[in-house]
Amino acid sequence: MNKYVLHIVASVICILTPAVGLLYGLWDSHQPKIGPVGDGKPNYPTIPQWISIVSSFICGIVNLPLAIIRYRQNIKPNKDIKS
Repeated sequence: MNKYVLHIVASVICILTPAVGLLYGLWDSHQPKIGPVGDGKPNYPTIPQWISIVSSFICGIVNLPLAIIRYRQNIKPNKDIKS
């Protein structure tokens, strides 16, 4: 695996991880918690949690097209060398 494929994989992970984490957090906050576990109020994400979720997602969204462009540029010189 070269660095261009790793860049694409890292960008996809940066997109999927916050989305899955956010969905899990919202699902967990709507589960009934009574007794010693909690008082039944949902625990929504705070501002610092939102910032980390959104910044990671935006980082992945911005870097994915750049990674694909760099990967395509790398393929063309390699085909010319082999021919």
